[in-house]
Amino acid sequence: MRTRGFSLVELCVVMLIGVVLLFSLLPVSMGLLRQQAGLDAKRLSVEMFPLLWERLSADFAHASSAAVSPPFAAPAFRLDLVPLREEDSEISWTVAGSVVARTSVRKKSEEESSTSTTTWTIPGALSLDSDELANGRLLLRWENGSGRELLPLACGRPTEKAP
Repeated sequence: MRTRGFSLVELCVVMLIGVVLLFSLLPVSMGLLRQQAGLDAKRLSVEMFPLLWERLSADFAHASSAAVSPPFAAPAFRLDLVPLREEDSEISWTVAGSVVARTSVRKKSEEESSTSTTTWTIPGALSLDSDELANGRLLLRWENGSGRELLPLACGRPTEKAP
């Protein structure tokens, strides 16, 4: 019985397929690694800010309403989100310039609750859009030195009824 080895052409084809797979999966794996490390970091880069924005948007989607304090445009403000369902956590976001803190209060029982707070330093600063507060809309303005971006926020998911 004779064993046949691989030819040079077969090895080149296999290597080419491996390189193509490596480069096609690299952006996906790098994105997942960035996303995993993004909200664990205490200082977020411009690339990581969208992850924080996704977390804030998700919290607003799970809220039935939001309270802003103070109720006017200020350099530091707090957003208190009322949960859509009783079993959801009460979440508040405190913003003071480039420092953002998210506090989650989860009720374990009637008299017991657990609180967790995460703080990040972001590139640039978040502020409330003072013109929109009078109209009852909640817009955040993010300024990172290269321009301004308005970030609209809406409570509740469109597929669920708010209580």
